[in-house]
Amino acid sequence: MGRKKDAAAAAEREREEWQLGVDWARWLLAGNVPAELTMYGLVLDPGETAYIQTNAQYARLYGGNGRYTHTGGFFFGKPAMVVGMMAATAAVNASRKSAAKRDMQQSWRDVQELPVVATNYRLLCHVPAKGWMSFYYSAVQEFYPDPANWTITLGFQNAVPLRLSGLATPTLSVLTSWCVLGNNRWYGEPGIAPLIREAAGSQLQGGSGAPIEGEVVQGEIGPGTSWGLGNLGL
Repeated sequence: MGRKKDAAAAAEREREEWQLGVDWARWLLAGNVPAELTMYGLVLDPGETAYIQTNAQYARLYGGNGRYTHTGGFFFGKPAMVVGMMAATAAVNASRKSAAKRDMQQSWRDVQELPVVATNYRLLCHVPAKGWMSFYYSAVQEFYPDPANWTITLGFQNAVPLRLSGLATPTLSVLTSWCVLGNNRWYGEPGIAPLIREAAGSQLQGGSGAPIEGEVVQGEIGPGTSWGLGNLGL
């Protein structure tokens, strides 16, 4: 019974978060802009406005350096013992080499849940070991929102790809599409089509007829500084 209740509660939460993404899409399609979120402690760029503060699962796509420790040395004793120690050492080195090769393959790493702030200029992720990392929309080269699978993946000019996942992704997918692709293209992004269909049916136009505005600026990706932020609970 407890598991059924937990599953039902999780399903209800997913429906609520999906509907929130639909509501954001409907709001933006009507020609509106997101309400400004008041931030304390986190210093934004001039002209920058915060829109969303939430938690998401963070991951980066990269490979390891392929390094491993090679064991060697001189062996003394009876011939059979020496041969055995040499064989064992060779097996250990081969295993370490294979593990290093596997580690060189690209995979999603640094997986962790952390605070995320979305603004009109960038996504900010608070990574415990580095502080605030800034991912500017103007540096995005690849953009794959996939709210149906609760993920967003972004590729950049000068940094390894970023993946955000979790219940906030429907809303984040809509907002980042609006910011990354601009006012004339965001609602045509295939990844958010299910949200757009629910928000507007077959009519992909603003209800007020007004242009849907988005703004990005040039920037680089890099670590920020960690602050104790009252409204982020850090």
